[in-house]
Amino acid sequence: MDDKHQEQEFLLQLYQLKNLPALPEVSMRILDAINDPEIYIDKLTATLSMSPGLVARLISLSNSAYFRQAKPINDLSTAIYQVLGLDLVKSLALSIILNVQLDASKCQAFNTKYFWHRSMLTAITAQKLSKSLDFKQYSPSVVYTCGLLLYIGILVLAFLTPTKLNGIMFRCQTQKNCISKAIRDQLGESHFKFAFILLQKWQLSATYLSVFNHFEDRNFNGEERDLIKILTVSQMISSTIADNDELDLTELTQYCEKLSLPSAGLSDIIDDLIEKRQDIELLASVLGGA
Repeated sequence: MDDKHQEQEFLLQLYQLKNLPALPEVSMRILDAINDPEIYIDKLTATLSMSPGLVARLISLSNSAYFRQAKPINDLSTAIYQVLGLDLVKSLALSIILNVQLDASKCQAFNTKYFWHRSMLTAITAQKLSKSLDFKQYSPSVVYTCGLLLYIGILVLAFLTPTKLNGIMFRCQTQKNCISKAIRDQLGESHFKFAFILLQKWQLSATYLSVFNHFEDRNFNGEERDLIKILTVSQMISSTIADNDELDLTELTQYCEKLSLPSAGLSDIIDDLIEKRQDIELLASVLGGA
């Protein structure tokens, strides 16, 4: 069988989702609660408490340096009411569920700590941008969740096909190739499409599905168009900060103008992210279970 036929067969297996795990009943109930926009904090707390491991992780997150609490948080209810809030705890709980279900340990080149650090930076950047731009079409929590899940397709591939992704990531490191382009070249689809497949199977809301399904479609003109623009800029910023590279503000401003996004306030956002970079990295370590 030649390489082309091998790739076609591999893609067929992915699209059939034969190897993607079904969520356990407890996780499904938690996911339903996360997706309920009208759920009260007390009910969400009760549902999340069905998973002691999830509760422990959320309490650990609330005690991380990023939130700078004067006193230790010892229970989930206090963590939600005093630190995380309803929207943020939903986003973090969703990410923890995904991280637990998609074990990437067999992909040696996959750096879990870096993955969640980059994801967290993207989420925080997107949320800050949306507030700066007075973006009211979606709540800050929806923007945050989109940013946090933006690279989840890479985690899917690390779980599904660790050997193949390991080779792709190793070549990217040695040849300085972009991981997104390398995945698309090798597998025929971007990691955003693989994220779309997973989130569709797990019945996440239409907003998230549309973002991942159309993220790389520059001609997309649907409701999520501006949200995708914000995430695109956030992706660029988070990549630079995560890699400790110097960010060219002039280039970034021109990029925003190209996307028809106002660039006012970008400098302040970037300065704040750089100042909190270590705290965000610690927060990501707890999220990823490192």
